Amino acid sequence: MIYYLNCLPDEAWWGGVVAHGMQMPLTKSSDYELNGTINRTDNQYNALFVSSRGRYIYVENGCILRFEAGGQITLSEVKGTADISEGHGTLKGALRAASAKHFAHGKAVPEEMILRPQYSTWVEMLRNVSSEKLERYAGSIIESGMDPGIMIVDDGWMRDYGDWRFDESKIADPEGLMKHLHELGFKLVLWVCPFVNEAVPDFQELAKSGALVRDRTGKIAMRRWWNGTSAVLDMSSPAAQTWLRSQLDDLKAMGTDGFKFDAGDAGYYDSDDLTYGNVTPNDQSKLWAQFAAEYEYSELRACVGLGGYPVMQRLADKNSCWEGKSGILSLIPNMLQAGLSGYPYCCPDMVGGGQEADFGDGRQHDDELMVRSCQCAALMPSIQFSYAVWNRSSKNVRSIVRNCVRLRGKYGGYLRSLLAQAAKLNDPIMRHMEYEFPAQGLSDVSDQFMLGDKLLVAPVLYKGMRERSVILPSGCRWKYVPDGAVYEGGQTVRVGAPLEVLPYFERL
Repeated sequence: MIYYLNCLPDEAWWGGVVAHGMQMPLTKSSDYELNGTINRTDNQYNALFVSSRGRYIYVENGCILRFEAGGQITLSEVKGTADISEGHGTLKGALRAASAKHFAHGKAVPEEMILRPQYSTWVEMLRNVSSEKLERYAGSIIESGMDPGIMIVDDGWMRDYGDWRFDESKIADPEGLMKHLHELGFKLVLWVCPFVNEAVPDFQELAKSGALVRDRTGKIAMRRWWNGTSAVLDMSSPAAQTWLRSQLDDLKAMGTDGFKFDAGDAGYYDSDDLTYGNVTPNDQSKLWAQFAAEYEYSELRACVGLGGYPVMQRLADKNSCWEGKSGILSLIPNMLQAGLSGYPYCCPDMVGGGQEADFGDGRQHDDELMVRSCQCAALMPSIQFSYAVWNRSSKNVRSIVRNCVRLRGKYGGYLRSLLAQAAKLNDPIMRHMEYEFPAQGLSDVSDQFMLGDKLLVAPVLYKGMRERSVILPSGCRWKYVPDGAVYEGGQTVRVGAPLEVLPYFERL
């Protein structure tokens, strides 16, 4: 069945895939197509689209969405029932109505994942993880005065892909290491993925039990991914879930708090794969994410249709750069898109970027970019570090970074209240200006955001900028927190933003 709608002249739409945040909003003049029947992007997908005029579209298992210049919206190849609803007044009304009907409710991510920093070993160690490096990394965090938080031990800690035991040549005493990290105040999260190499001891048994995806010929499907070619778990198979759960539960018994569930992209599966549940690529991605949700401390970078689940979502790896669709300019639009797509708990990737190619080989990094990236994330739903900016930069930059972390502590009680609200209503923690201030012409504003309904945050996003313009919505007054100046709403103001300053306002 094909569905047709008309976009209203002053209507703006958001949703679909998080990676398309910079293309939002969609309007009567947009020329845009999204094929969500298989999510080919490297981030989250949800076939939810919400409008500033209080309308929403929701398709449980995906569709092709087409906006044509002139205002026609077309839904085709609809997988399941399309719920097209109107009369909800505003963008907030549309998202709340869709969430109440279609998404999970009642539980949020652990508050430590919001209130405390996350630290990934990726940039500092890549795959060369060791006990000594982990001890030094954790020690440098504590010694610098940074708050300990969630320690994410990334790729390289295990014996092989699909052999989820510690590589004891790298980490000889994992229980002792985890105990010490806990004593320092860290929670410990380990990186895992759904890929299984042929060399691992369990490979043949997994193949016999039906735990691995087979291609259309019946052979074990070997899929190319960023670390090689491997078999992939069939998450529709009880054997696969039972095996993986056993592996991860053994790690939890040793002291691990949770897992970073990487990969799981629908693009690693084919439509004609032979699977236990006869499922689609999107279904495999959703099943991987639903499995991740069984664990209290969990993170995802790719998923399909997991609206409202208590899992920390993360933007795809960002480049360490000022320009482009994967640099600092993408952080706010994509984070706003995440919230409006049903993912209130989201992380803007690592401060300063997390692409492997941007680090290593003694490369010097731009302290100004690191500072502005840190400030950008400081009042987002979570902040994640990897590059040891607290240990590799000038004294001034280190001080700025510590202040960004302390700023989250200043608003700890407020963040807790937003976390509770997200669990109850699926309201985004980080909100589009249009979401909080409808019908004020703010739908195109994508370089500032609201943290809840109280704080307006306007990070500096361009190198060398030391002041910036900020749009203040009408109907209230605004205090510029860095200097205490108070402004009437309904105007655009220009405020000072030296390197050490994150421009933000409190609503009075």
